[in-house]
Formats: sequence, structure tokens, C-alpha cells
Amino acid sequence: MADCPVVVLSMWRFPMSPARSGAGGGNVLPDAYVRSVLTKYELPSGEGSPAERVAVELRKPIGEWAGRYLLGVTFCGSYANGTRVKGSTDLDLLISLGPRTPIDIDKLYERFFAFLKMRDYNPKRESVSIGLQHHGLAVDLVPAKQEWGASNDYRIFETERRRIIRTNFDTHLKTVKESDFIEEIRLLKIWRNLRNLRFPSFCLGLTVIDALRHTAHHQPAKNLQTVLEYLRDVFVNAPIRDPANFDNRVSDDLLKHEKLAIADAATSSLRAADWSLIVK
Repeated sequence: MADCPVVVLSMWRFPMSPARSGAGGGNVLPDAYVRSVLTKYELPSGEGSPAERVAVELRKPIGEWAGRYLLGVTFCGSYANGTRVKGSTDLDLLISLGPRTPIDIDKLYERFFAFLKMRDYNPKRESVSIGLQHHGLAVDLVPAKQEWGASNDYRIFETERRRIIRTNFDTHLKTVKESDFIEEIRLLKIWRNLRNLRFPSFCLGLTVIDALRHTAHHQPAKNLQTVLEYLRDVFVNAPIRDPANFDNRVSDDLLKHEKLAIADAATSSLRAADWSLIVK
């Protein structure tokens, strides 16, 4: 287990300057401004939304591939926990395969990828999912094999390190929702996307929760500042762990130079004099 880093927190804090609201619009207080940014990046959800229609359409080919071993196709990730933003994945679907499925998840992943390729979905290998575009939406399909017993744990395949991981998607959902830092997670996703940083969303969400563990809720601008300070001072050496599997260090999904790029971007943002230079 890696030692927790000893960090000297800087007393300097960047100016909480109001953001300009546009030509002739005057100034906007920080919380009002960042919430206006969140509104700009909202995506439709719920029954009849493009994401739900795509999910319904994809259930048919998924069922054809999985056959009797399919337990279900359910929403997971950012769609399920409410942290979606425009410009990221539109829809995450968990493909639950029963414990009686005769082959393990690494081979199932490759077979599912080959099936999607044969069906001309133009799949792309992601960290633990298979990405594709369908009707203009970015979709991540997560094949997972349920473990025996009543724990609802799953085995998933991590493509980059070619290893099988045990995890629990219910625990993931509960961790994010009960944190009550949905606004801050969405803001950091917007910040990440604006800078084209590689920062997987699962790791990003857990990082925000860790950074804000001892802070108040419902102050998104101040909390975003706290998260950026954490990224600058702590993140590079911090072990971010899967709440469903302590042995799975999700921060290891990032290479050292990728963590340093995130820390450098946070440092630059903390020097900004205006909120519109951080998220917009």
C-alpha cells in the first residue's frame, strides 16, 4: 500500500472574482456563474430521451449475442448517478452476464467486441468498456460477469493492464449519490474536457469525493476551488481506491505524466483571475 503523502497546504487562494455574464450583462456571483455553466452542459434524460431510445435499440443486438446468459441491460456510470455533461459519454450500459456463463470476462469482452465489429458498430476499446457511436450518441457498453452468491459483485476486464477486476456497480452508484457532490463532479468533468485531459470519469468522481470529504455542501464554486487545490497539491501521489474493492487502485489507471498534466492544469486554473477562465 502506498504511503499517504504529507502535504503542506498553501495559504494562497485564487481570487473569488465574479464572472462576466456577457456584453452589457454586469457581473455574476461565483455560485450563480458555475451553476449557469452546469445548465449549459445539461443533457436530456428519462423516458423518451435520445439516450433511453438508444438503450432500447441496443438491447436487441446485446440479447442476440449474450443469449440465455444475459441477466439484464441497465444504466450505470454517469447516466445512472446524474453526473453526465455534454461533451462526454452520453450513455453507459451495464451488460450483466450470469455466473453460469461458461467463459470468463476477458474472453467475453473480446468476443463481444468482435460481435459488435461484425455488426458494423465500429467499436472502440476503452478501459473497461466498449465505446461506440449510435444515432449521434457516445455509448459505453460495460460487459460484466456476475459473481456467485448474493453480493451482486461483478468481474470486469481492464483492457490496458489486461487484468480481471472484481467490483460492485451498486456501491459505485451509492457512493456518488450519497456524497451529494454531483455539481462538483460535473464541473470537474467540464474543466477536464475544456483542457483535453485524460482523466477517467470513475477516477475523477472518486477524486472529487476524496478532496471534499471534510467540506460543506451546496457551495459549488468554493468546492471546485478546493478540488483544484487537491489536484495541485495531493493528487499525483494520492491512492484513489474503488469503494467496492480496496485492492483496486483506480488512480493507477493514469500514468505519472497524465497525473502531472492534471496537476499542472489545476495550478494554471488556480492562477486565473476570473471564473470564466476556469469553466465556461
